[in-house]
Amino acid sequence: MFVANYGAPSGTGPWSRTRRSHSVHTVTADEARLLAEDVHMVALDRYGQPLLDHVRRVVALCPDDARTVAWLHEIFESSDLSADDLRRAGATDDELRAVELLTRAPSIDPADYDAHVQHIAQAPGRAGELARTVKRADLRDRLEHQAPDPPSAPAHPSYRRALTVLGAGSR
Repeated sequence: MFVANYGAPSGTGPWSRTRRSHSVHTVTADEARLLAEDVHMVALDRYGQPLLDHVRRVVALCPDDARTVAWLHEIFESSDLSADDLRRAGATDDELRAVELLTRAPSIDPADYDAHVQHIAQAPGRAGELARTVKRADLRDRLEHQAPDPPSAPAHPSYRRALTVLGAGSR
């Protein structure tokens, strides 16, 4: 069970949880879901739609082994949680690295987005595989649920181009 306490000192803050009887705990997809639901409860996406709806759809598009990362894929962009918070909660090194790969700084420059996608496409190991799986699901959802940009929003990146770069046909 996790207790949301954003902004609390390290060790008592986000994702603080009661200690279990065993010394090693790996965060489950259900625990990641609880955190995502808490963090994204009132967050809106660029179109003014609930961000949690997008996260849920991405999770539904992912295989079981990528669902923890799918639940967490927007977490660093929507909260003050840190990599250390996720590590203490039980995220594996590969899950943590995948979430970090999926996180990008806000930018209106399309070249920055293209570089972000290239970085995910070239990421090695299990973390790279997880990040690509979740990013493809994220892009598919964005394409399917894309609404017109509000006038004040920066132009959205080319999701179709990004899918091509990530090898849309695999996993």
